Amino acid sequence: MSSDIDTAKIIRQPTGRARFIIIFLLVVGGYFGLAAVPWVDQEFVFPVLKFSARGATGLLTLAGFDVQNEGVLVKGGGYSVAVHSGCDPLGPIALMVGAMLGFPADWRRRWAGMLVGTVILFGLNLVRIASLFLTGRAHSSWFYSLHQEWWPGFFIVVALLMWWAWLNWVGRVERGEERRG
Repeated sequence: MSSDIDTAKIIRQPTGRARFIIIFLLVVGGYFGLAAVPWVDQEFVFPVLKFSARGATGLLTLAGFDVQNEGVLVKGGGYSVAVHSGCDPLGPIALMVGAMLGFPADWRRRWAGMLVGTVILFGLNLVRIASLFLTGRAHSSWFYSLHQEWWPGFFIVVALLMWWAWLNWVGRVERGEERRG
C-alpha cells in the first residue's frame, strides 16, 4: 500500500532526503534537548503534565469514577498515579511535527496537520493516563508493562500513522482530488 503523494520520488532525490532527515532530526533533537533544560521543564512541560492529570481526571469523572485531581496526581479509591515527564504526548508530537515540517508541503496544510495531530495525541494521552489509573487500581501487576512498553510503542505508531494519513491528504489536495465544499 503506497501513499497517494509520491513520497518515493521525493525521498529518492538526495536533496529531498537530506532536507527531510535534517529538519526531522533538528525538530526531534531540539525538543528533547530543550525538554532536558530545567527551566523549560518547569515552565512548559510541568503545566502540560498538570493539564494532562486534570484532563484524565475529567474523563474518569465523566465515566462515573470517583476521582480527584491534585496537581499532577489522579487519585481515588485508595490508588493514585502521578503524571511525570514522559507521561505526556510531547515526544510523539515532536516526531509527528518533525516529519510534517521536513516534508515539502504547503504551510497551511502543515499547520492543519500539526494542529489536528496535536489535538488527537493530547486526547489519546488523556485516555492513556485514565487507563493506567484504572489498570493500576485493578491489576497493579500489569501497570509497569502497560506504562513502559505498550503505551509508548502505541503512541509512536499513532504519530507515524497520523503523518502517513497527512501525507495522503496532502497528496490528494495537491492533485486536486479533495472535494471543494
